[in-house]
Amino acid sequence: LATAGGRCRGARVPQMHSTSFGVSDKLQSELQRACGGAAVGGLQIHIRNETFELGETLPTVSVPALLKAAITPLLDERAPCYLLLSLQSEWALASWVPDAAGVRDKMLYSSGREALRKAFASLGSLSYEAHWAGKGEADVEALFAAPTEEKATLALMTGTERMGLED
Repeated sequence: LATAGGRCRGARVPQMHSTSFGVSDKLQSELQRACGGAAVGGLQIHIRNETFELGETLPTVSVPALLKAAITPLLDERAPCYLLLSLQSEWALASWVPDAAGVRDKMLYSSGREALRKAFASLGSLSYEAHWAGKGEADVEALFAAPTEEKATLALMTGTERMGLED
């Protein structure tokens, strides 16, 4: 989770605003560490007992192919997770919810995505998002190439309108 370009807005990770999901101390600590400038390429995040918990921490890489190689072993065909990834100072959120996952897990990870996105929003902006259900869909290069709705909206705005958003 690279912090170049001032992507982190603060060193403290807030508690979740949703009553359904919390953030574990270990995940909160790792997010704070990443905001402090630690070299972290990504975080695997699980939901356990309606709490976001840290799975694995990924090393920093500079090309999508190396990031894909790092995440592929983390994609369990039965266990969903979120991947909060950083590549060249840009953040991405990928939801891994495989077809073989249980219905309850699918619903949990679907509803938790927005809560995780909101928790991360206080630290920086997510430039990219994806939902992957099969290993063939887990394309990091495509993830970091696809614009988010926010980027698409900004592209349609004039420079004056974009400056107004910064105020």
